[in-house]
Amino acid sequence: MALKFPRSVDLVVAELAVLKTGAAFLPVDPEYPAERISFMLADSRPLVVLDGPVDVSGQPSVNPGVVVRAGHPAYVIYTSGSTGRPKGVVVSHAGLATFSAAEIAHFEVSPGDRVLEFSSPSFDASVLELCMALPAGAALVVPPPGPLLGDRLAEVIDAFGVTHALIPPVALATVPEVALPTFRTLVVGGDACSADLVRRWAPGRRMINAYGPTESTVVTSWSGPLEPGGVPPIGRPIPGTRVHVVDGELQPVPIGVAGELYVSGVGLARGYLDRPGLTASRFVADPFGAVSDSSGGTRMYRTGDVVRWNAHGVLEFVGRADEQVKIRGFRIELGEVETALLRHPDVREAVVVARADARGHKRLVAYVVGEVTKVREFLGESLPDYLVPSVLVPVDALPIGPNGKVDRSRLPAPDFSAVVDARYVAPAGPAEEALAAVWADVLGVPRVGAEDNFFSLGGDSILSMQVVARARQAGYRFATRDLFVHQTIASLAPHVSVEVVSSADRAPVVGDVPLTPIQHWFLTSGRRNPHHFNQSHLVELDPAVDVTALRRALGVLVEHHDALRLRFTSVDGVWRQHNDDVGEVDVLTVVDGVSESSESSELEAAADEVHASFDLASGPLFRAVLFRAPQPLLLLVAHHLVVDGVSWRILLDDLETAYRGDDLGAKTTSYREWSRRLEAHVLGGGLDDEVEHWTTSFPPAPTPRGTAEAVTVELSAEDTEALLRGAPVAYRTRINDVLLAALAWALSRWTGSSRVAVDLEGHGREDVLDVDLSRTVGWFTTVFPVALDVPEGSWRDRVKAVRRQLRAVPGNGFGYGALRQHGLVPDAGRPAVSFNYLGQFDAGSAESTGLYRAVLPSVGHEHDPSDVGDHVLDVVGEAGRTLGFTWYYYPSVHSGAEIEAVAADFATALRAIAADCRGAL
Repeated sequence: MALKFPRSVDLVVAELAVLKTGAAFLPVDPEYPAERISFMLADSRPLVVLDGPVDVSGQPSVNPGVVVRAGHPAYVIYTSGSTGRPKGVVVSHAGLATFSAAEIAHFEVSPGDRVLEFSSPSFDASVLELCMALPAGAALVVPPPGPLLGDRLAEVIDAFGVTHALIPPVALATVPEVALPTFRTLVVGGDACSADLVRRWAPGRRMINAYGPTESTVVTSWSGPLEPGGVPPIGRPIPGTRVHVVDGELQPVPIGVAGELYVSGVGLARGYLDRPGLTASRFVADPFGAVSDSSGGTRMYRTGDVVRWNAHGVLEFVGRADEQVKIRGFRIELGEVETALLRHPDVREAVVVARADARGHKRLVAYVVGEVTKVREFLGESLPDYLVPSVLVPVDALPIGPNGKVDRSRLPAPDFSAVVDARYVAPAGPAEEALAAVWADVLGVPRVGAEDNFFSLGGDSILSMQVVARARQAGYRFATRDLFVHQTIASLAPHVSVEVVSSADRAPVVGDVPLTPIQHWFLTSGRRNPHHFNQSHLVELDPAVDVTALRRALGVLVEHHDALRLRFTSVDGVWRQHNDDVGEVDVLTVVDGVSESSESSELEAAADEVHASFDLASGPLFRAVLFRAPQPLLLLVAHHLVVDGVSWRILLDDLETAYRGDDLGAKTTSYREWSRRLEAHVLGGGLDDEVEHWTTSFPPAPTPRGTAEAVTVELSAEDTEALLRGAPVAYRTRINDVLLAALAWALSRWTGSSRVAVDLEGHGREDVLDVDLSRTVGWFTTVFPVALDVPEGSWRDRVKAVRRQLRAVPGNGFGYGALRQHGLVPDAGRPAVSFNYLGQFDAGSAESTGLYRAVLPSVGHEHDPSDVGDHVLDVVGEAGRTLGFTWYYYPSVHSGAEIEAVAADFATALRAIAADCRGAL
């Protein structure tokens, strides 16, 4: 039955009468636009529309003998739909009765109290007011129709002796601070409540913040009595209700991490009136289901709201999932910016929206009730620059809709003409322009401004080396440490020098080369077949590839990069290496007749043959195979003794440069010179002060046997973006620290120990010994052990703790292998787990229109299958378009189910951190 009445006693009587008949009522506010009223009535098809007095003479005076069951509908409330079509929410008697009992107890309503009927009849807050008052024996104060704001609202509360009222924050902000002696319980809800409102209204009364969608019978959670100080939480779930804060995979997120809120319990609505498809999409099966709803099933409702648990077990509201916007490549929760604004003591109310300027660029616009003079600086202290609104619009009051919430459609248009685009400052001068071009190319972004931060744009330590190398090719020289200190173009440019190239820098290196620590470790590790331990890349080429030019380019690489000509011999059990002469070695083999349909088997067989063909003494240790097919493929294979992950980035760049016939430029410090300097540094006592740090012993690890198998986990593109670009900004740290925090947490859950030990692999190209390794090919990797304590708390706490522990490692672990090589630290065992994050290939390479079309997953067995590794578990990660991690394990030590479980925990942790970086920066 539709009840078309304004706020009035007649409406209250009509609602109670309908409930007694066993029917459900639909309140319709006659002040609504005629079009919306027509839609509601046409959509709901009520049996009766009651809009005025009716003659009840001759009707029985006793209650009808109607059996009403818990699951029967009690009322229907229409809410706005995302498509613009309102939807009717059907709420049951069970939900209504349970909620009424809970709110009377929580709001401490007694006979003699007076509850204000503030809300429009068409909003479910009016049901809260009705059920708070009459079932408790309290009076319901029904003021005349019309807006209740400002002085009038204060007068009504005072004149009628109101003791309890639900007032939306935006309406409460209009009420003057006057003495209201009877007003002892204030409930706020329907919109975000500011700290300023709590400061003004909480003293001297019980002020409670209530939250809930219509689909959960008015209220899902509520706070305890609020006290001044900070933005109020939305509290704990009400009796009979359960809440779940989950990620995109419906997995619970840790404390402190933002996730989407799902609700289950007896208060859950039956669904949407005559909208089964929409009901099925929003009311979903409850995988946690222990509490049945009014339908007798275990469902949960997807609220679309983003919240988080705090350390006290209380929910905090972050924003709407559908209010998430993407600006400058970052996903932003508008509610997060609003919350930060409301922390400012001079801001009474605030709302943030995304608006497009005249050029179509999205900007954040903040509408603020209060003083805005110093707000921007205040926000800059706690938020990254892209979360600080471009425009602050001062307003006397926020526009209020009929539901008591902010009507965003009535916010004034911002004036963008006076706004200086602080997001982009054009580079000034040749050095800044050259550096900006290099950054844009490596990071894969359309343009880089003078004030843009390298790490905020997605840079990391691996990409920093590529930037250094590309800049050197452009004639500008600086070290990677300079980029870590001076993270913008403007701050870096004064510290670069113009490169002067001498002919001596191009001479090939020939002769003996001392083994580096990682090479010594490999050659003395007792491998069954040290000849077969490779790295490789499979590259899709331009269909019109010139084989002659490709062969010539590969020859240029072998001549230019001395490590590709290394050879290794063992005499009386002692390994040595030397650089061979340039010679006339042809490293390219061309294979015809490989059809695209047979790529898998034929490529695999051909790749296996190449991988198994290396001989450390005779060489060559770098080979290429061109598969001439309709889509040509180039397999590049090198023994790991002569390359590492960074080397491949250099080689792929230089191969394309040489293929075009361009000069590769001057060499950087040779691998031999680096090895000699490092050996002299260690033997000269340069690392003696690190010895004490490396005396920690580790329990013996199981010995792996058999063949390793693999489990792979991969993040979505959105989560990858949030981690690689958002995490360094949100946590003010390097991506490796974030990944290790997630890994340590997953390993801690698996082992049950709060301390975990991991062997970490680093690129090893540290800025020490006055060398430039930015374009040097070779195996520089460092491997060093760390023992990490995993704290309780939020992800910010865990990342901070891991970062602190890693910073305590001397020299990023650079010295450990060198000290071990020369017997200066004892063999104290090693962790059972290793972790290696290979970083990103530069984003520009994927869009190549030259020699390359795509870098594909490699093929063939890079290592001899009969060899076993040094760890029972190796975790290797790499970022392309998505971030993926492969967990290599031995079934003789761990089951596949075990590894799948811990890898899933690791992925869950990363997704939780990604969510935190998107919505809670």
